[in-house]
Amino acid sequence: MGAATHVMERVDYLAKTFEVAVTRDVKFAVGGVGLNSPGGLRYRDLKLDVYAPVGAGDTPRPALILAFGGAFHRGSKETDEFGDAEGMSTPVAEYADLFAQRGYVCFCIDYRLTQEDCDPGVTPTMSPDEPMNKDRVNIVRGMLGLQPATDDELRRGIEAATDDMVAAINFVRSRSRAYNVDISRIALGGFSAGAMISLSAAFVERAPVRAVVSLSGRTTDRTRDTCITGAADEAAILMFVGDRDLPVIADAAPAMEAHLARVGARHRIVRLSDATHFYPKTKATPDGSDVETTIAQFLRDALRLG
Repeated sequence: MGAATHVMERVDYLAKTFEVAVTRDVKFAVGGVGLNSPGGLRYRDLKLDVYAPVGAGDTPRPALILAFGGAFHRGSKETDEFGDAEGMSTPVAEYADLFAQRGYVCFCIDYRLTQEDCDPGVTPTMSPDEPMNKDRVNIVRGMLGLQPATDDELRRGIEAATDDMVAAINFVRSRSRAYNVDISRIALGGFSAGAMISLSAAFVERAPVRAVVSLSGRTTDRTRDTCITGAADEAAILMFVGDRDLPVIADAAPAMEAHLARVGARHRIVRLSDATHFYPKTKATPDGSDVETTIAQFLRDALRLG
């Protein structure tokens, strides 16, 4: 008891003081794929990797659940770093390691990809007539040798991926004692597609989390206007946007910032100078900091770790 208390007293969740133990391929759920295939719907395992601080004691700790990017068509829990990108972004798995060094219990999740022909589940986050932006999606599909996506195909993929994020949150909460997680201090995050499903899980599915970190992600206009209300129990939001980001993300940032300010949501939007959709953790922020340090300070404040 005394040793655990001592550990908590000296951890500020900013300094990287811990070694990290990684446990890979922990099954957290199953997901339906092959919805329209000749063989019919089948289920595949969904897995996550756990990044835990070594020697942190048995006192419950904050958790960070991260999802990779890749236009809902590529990437994995191990990496979302692509050689064809206009610049390189830091993989979410690397962020998991960096924040486990700070004392968080981190989880990198798998989720279903659009080309798996996903079962969209029964908790829709988008309306059937909601416009689907496929600019980046169809570029990636071309790289993968796939035909352009239909609206329905992409919508089902996004719904499935969001359900998988919610399933991961539920898994972490249900195993909180095993992983020494404080369920009142869970944050989500991700890059691009991973950021989008994190925002949808928090604000549309209303998953019980305290903060969301979005690295070049976005919400739909409907989610922004109807689901982010500024309520006291809503997650705080940190959003990074490159000034040369994908148009659908860069163009949406002013309206998002205006809405968050209007409803009184806890938020910060960071515009990165001379940045595309892809940028490293060391990318400078306007206040003289960098992306990684800004995330660390935001989570410390949003999760009330001070």
